[in-house]
Amino acid sequence: MAHTLRIGLAGFGNVGRAFTRMLAERQGLLAERYGLEPRLVFIADSRGFLGSSLGLDWGRVEAALRAPRGGLSRLEGGFEGSVAEALERFDIDVLVDATPSRYDSPGEALSWYERVLSSGGAVVAADKAPLATSCSRLLRGSWSRRVFYKATVMAGTPLIDVLRWGLAGRRVKRLQGVLNGTTNYVLGLAEKGMSFEEAVREAQARGYAEPDPSADLEGHDLAAKAAIVSCTLGTPKTVFEVERLNRVDEEAFRRAAEAAARGKRLKYVALVEPGAGRAVVELVEVGPENPLYRVEGVYNAALIETAEAEPITLVGPGAGPSATASAMLSDLVSAAYALGVV
Repeated sequence: MAHTLRIGLAGFGNVGRAFTRMLAERQGLLAERYGLEPRLVFIADSRGFLGSSLGLDWGRVEAALRAPRGGLSRLEGGFEGSVAEALERFDIDVLVDATPSRYDSPGEALSWYERVLSSGGAVVAADKAPLATSCSRLLRGSWSRRVFYKATVMAGTPLIDVLRWGLAGRRVKRLQGVLNGTTNYVLGLAEKGMSFEEAVREAQARGYAEPDPSADLEGHDLAAKAAIVSCTLGTPKTVFEVERLNRVDEEAFRRAAEAAARGKRLKYVALVEPGAGRAVVELVEVGPENPLYRVEGVYNAALIETAEAEPITLVGPGAGPSATASAMLSDLVSAAYALGVV
């Protein structure tokens, strides 16, 4: 017997659409393996939402995937309005947040989370802003067992799960991570003799960097991830409290080329030391003996040092709609367990 899980999806850009496609494709697997029947009760974009209290049939979901950006309200069963209005109209078990991260104004998304959690539901987040600005507020008491945010750091690589559950009871002394694929890719091109501007254009052409890459190059994205990691390890910090010592610019690119000439590599890393209350974003030169040296392209890696065992290294995809959607789907299953649906 399949158990129904009512889902509201906020955000219908690349990540939201990838999640929706994956959810549709994995219906059989979710039913067979977990006895789970996911129903999308609403899908919200920047201008409105499409919804049904009984759950959208998959034909209407396919129509939503074919609709232009911001076009959900014009479809049959569509409404003009906000995510808050969708939450007012429809009852859901899980809110899946795939909206862009807005660190200067996270309050709107945070209000959605609080509404869902206060009513006994769960949240699956790909949006980093609520966790990076209000982590201690969200991960408190019973709420902490119903907030899932694996997609916020390393996307398809389950770093957050390792820190929350896999290392439960251990004392993490230090985490050093290459957690931003854009800057890792750009710095890697210094070895190929490109100029900094050429490297950024190359990253943009491949879809690895945004038209405005400042959030990556100036360390905002990496600082948000450092804040989330720090809070996960029991030392709450906001993105604004993470110290950014460097940025990736022409000077950093020159340093990367010089490091390569000496057989080393320059990495833009997040350093978190929970015991010292330290969370830093910095450029670090590493040699072949360091596992981070071998992380190339847009891949991410985290080197975790604990008091009880040898260091642990996680390496894997850290960006992209498909990798992010896979993390969100995994968290959706975890949310179903947390709610007692399966």
